Amino acid sequence: MKTNRLILLAVLIAVLPGLNACARRAASPPPAAQSAREERLVIAYEGEDGKTALELLKARARVRTSTSQLGELVEEINGTGNGGGRYLIFYVNGVAAKTGAGNYVTKAGDKIEWKLIGPKKSP
Repeated sequence: MKTNRLILLAVLIAVLPGLNACARRAASPPPAAQSAREERLVIAYEGEDGKTALELLKARARVRTSTSQLGELVEEINGTGNGGGRYLIFYVNGVAAKTGAGNYVTKAGDKIEWKLIGPKKSP
């Protein structure tokens, strides 16, 4: 019985590293195909305690907005704007915001980024 356990342990020690490597390869995603989506940084700035992301944006750039039921919608920043399936989206600390820029009250240390997101332009 003791010999069987030793043999089983030896087999496990020999086989486990290979199984682990196979599992890691299976879990890792395949090499990325050419993405059909464009993501371009338009502007980035730091948050300030008590100021909205929109207020800070307007202090740093030429901004064109429109009014909707949800509040002010940023249409254009320094000449880069929505259109052709592309939209300006703002991110807080690397995560797409779940509220409008006029409603998001920043904190010191927040990293605010505005990106143009949409399909890649044809060559």
